[in-house]
Amino acid sequence: MPTLPPPTRYRPEQIWQARHAFFDDGHAPDGLVDAPVLSSWQRLRELGRAAHESVVFDPVEAPALRRLLAQQQALLRVAQPELARLAASVAEAGYAVLLTDALGRAVAVDGAIQRASAPLRQAFRPGVDLSERMIGTNAMSAALLERRPVWVQGGEHFFADNQIFHCCAAPVFDPQGRVVGAVDLSRDTPGLAAGALGLVQRCARRIEQRLFDDQPAWLQVQLEGPDAGPEAWLAFDADAQLLGATSAALPLLGLPQWLPQLAWADLFEDRFDALHTAARQGRPLPLRLRGGVRLQARGRLGGTAAAHRPQGGRIAGHPAATRPATEALACAAPLGHARSQQRLAQALRALEAGLPLLITGETGVGKEVAARALHTASRRAGAPFLAVNCGAITPTLMAAELFGHVEGAFTGARRGGQAGRIEAAHGGTLLLDEIGDMPLELQVGLLRVLDRQEVVRVGATQAVTVDVRFVCATHRHLPTLVAQGRFREDLYHRLAAFTLHLPPLREREDFDAVLDGLLAPLGCAAERLNPALRAWLRRQPWPGNVRQLALALRTALALSEPDEPLQPQHFGQDDEATGGLPPRASSAQPAVAPSDAPATAPTDAALHLPSAREQAIQAALARTGGNVTAAAALLGLGRATLYRHLARGR
Repeated sequence: MPTLPPPTRYRPEQIWQARHAFFDDGHAPDGLVDAPVLSSWQRLRELGRAAHESVVFDPVEAPALRRLLAQQQALLRVAQPELARLAASVAEAGYAVLLTDALGRAVAVDGAIQRASAPLRQAFRPGVDLSERMIGTNAMSAALLERRPVWVQGGEHFFADNQIFHCCAAPVFDPQGRVVGAVDLSRDTPGLAAGALGLVQRCARRIEQRLFDDQPAWLQVQLEGPDAGPEAWLAFDADAQLLGATSAALPLLGLPQWLPQLAWADLFEDRFDALHTAARQGRPLPLRLRGGVRLQARGRLGGTAAAHRPQGGRIAGHPAATRPATEALACAAPLGHARSQQRLAQALRALEAGLPLLITGETGVGKEVAARALHTASRRAGAPFLAVNCGAITPTLMAAELFGHVEGAFTGARRGGQAGRIEAAHGGTLLLDEIGDMPLELQVGLLRVLDRQEVVRVGATQAVTVDVRFVCATHRHLPTLVAQGRFREDLYHRLAAFTLHLPPLREREDFDAVLDGLLAPLGCAAERLNPALRAWLRRQPWPGNVRQLALALRTALALSEPDEPLQPQHFGQDDEATGGLPPRASSAQPAVAPSDAPATAPTDAALHLPSAREQAIQAALARTGGNVTAAAALLGLGRATLYRHLARGR
């Protein structure tokens, strides 16, 4: 989170001077109230609100309340123990404890609410909208809007009716840096204790820690250092991609806020596998940040508290599998109709039963996303999910990568040997991407693993038993490769026991759902895309499918100003040359490429990409003040990739 000055508590006489200056004289009372309070007053005045207006605390109707609490179930489950802990510590002081959602709606109440005045009891009820637009200046809404802890005392409330309240609040962030709610302490008598704000901050951090612990991860990392508290944690997947972070960890990394698409190598100079080894041995490891700062870290394997929950907390049987599988995949790549949802549920059943899955589709349709989502929806969600691209490794290296090797197996073999990806995925799921590119000589070994659930390292004679679920993906037409003698027929039939085909983006009926699913992680409000622009985007052929659409959105966000409505020109297109539309491909790409031909044919649109890319890079660098790591994250690129683009441009 950004480093901000701590909130200031002003004396009552200063607050009344500020009210007189603002409400009576129309002046900004600088130095008499804290900045979040003054900002709130100014917003409300711009809306035409008056301090003498009556305030009504009306909860939503019972059906709407049930929906609200159901929507916030995950937050409530982790927050309620911490709210109870906070309430117990302040019970004698007469504080009421409140949790709101990200929109400022009350979802949980604890503490001395029964001893409070009628107005506070009316306000602190689940379902009451406590946002600024409904009840004026208050600590909860200010904390949500400012993304920082806030005091609001007595006369700092905009409406006169609320000046009996004295409150402080802190926002709660999820592991991806999104505000999901706020914790508040309030009472209706003057004199909030000086330590009250620290209490709500600690409560919020503990809730964040529980949210962090609840997410599936391959390796969790606790950062230790002079400025690190106990809640400074990072989560990584098996490919060393950053999955999440607690808000206490971000300042240690020099990050003002959460940035998507960061990898271990973007942050640390040390090797990722060194920390993994240290975690297995239960010892700390000194680390060096890219900026030179030294920290100590402790790793935790299998990193999710969810992995240790009773089975009833996840999918207890096949009939219940439908909803989690559909929801998990819908979050990343919605498929949009009943047939697709049924097929996803069947795919999860097959995976849970130990059958290998084969996912087919054009390049960019989201095959790895689907595999990860199915893994997340399975009973193995807390175990490793690893991915290997069979087309990106030479045959010699692939054998060692997949099956591992013993010491001395070949020149350059690691001392003591090394486990392969199959062993590393023990207990979890292994994705073999681009399986059609796997060399024939390795297909025999894979078939043996599938049949016997055991692996023999390169150079070894003894087999190691493994428990792995296999998902394979390809954009190629495997029956054609079988007919050409380039893929083993017995392996094909073993892999094709269950096939999940992902349609190309141009054939999907849920384009808007896909679009919204891509916008959310980018922090882009759906309202920035008006209906005309959405229709324009739907008309495009998208030969690169969801991946191309995601990159186009990143380009548009990099080329536009924050909160500016997006326009076609933000997508790197030349309006004069194309009339605001990217040139269409001359023909649609086949659903699955049957040969070695490129999966996408060149189109005129490709001519626009270099200049569009250059514009996006320059805009991202300008927005991040020249910080290459932050700019790469904003663009969805690796840091090394961005450096290569910059080198080519010189």
